[in-house]
Amino acid sequence: MNYQVGQLIVGKVYNVKPYALFMNFEGGATGLLHISEISDSFVRDIEKYGSIGDEIKVKVLSIDKENGFLRVSYKQVPPEEAYSSHTNQRKLPTVTEEEFLPLKEKLDEWINDAYSKIAKEEK
Repeated sequence: MNYQVGQLIVGKVYNVKPYALFMNFEGGATGLLHISEISDSFVRDIEKYGSIGDEIKVKVLSIDKENGFLRVSYKQVPPEEAYSSHTNQRKLPTVTEEEFLPLKEKLDEWINDAYSKIAKEEK
């Protein structure tokens, strides 16, 4: 087993429990993706994040070399590197800077309108 702590690897889910996804990795290693390592948000239903057969890119947190068992994290995978074949996979934001320009152009106008309304109310 040639895995290292901090390495990003893809595993395949072979068992789902309410508290973890159990995964197989290349070279015969197995591992556990604990529910606390799926998201920084509360995870009510682990099956929304993985099912048997899903492939998920994870980060190796620790290695039990005697048993070939890995403890892994999904939430520590950088968003641009994240991958999951599950339908609820983490999505990258699609908003571009150009989409914010119309808001920026209107900001001064909105601020002036707000000041005008306040001035009218004070009279």
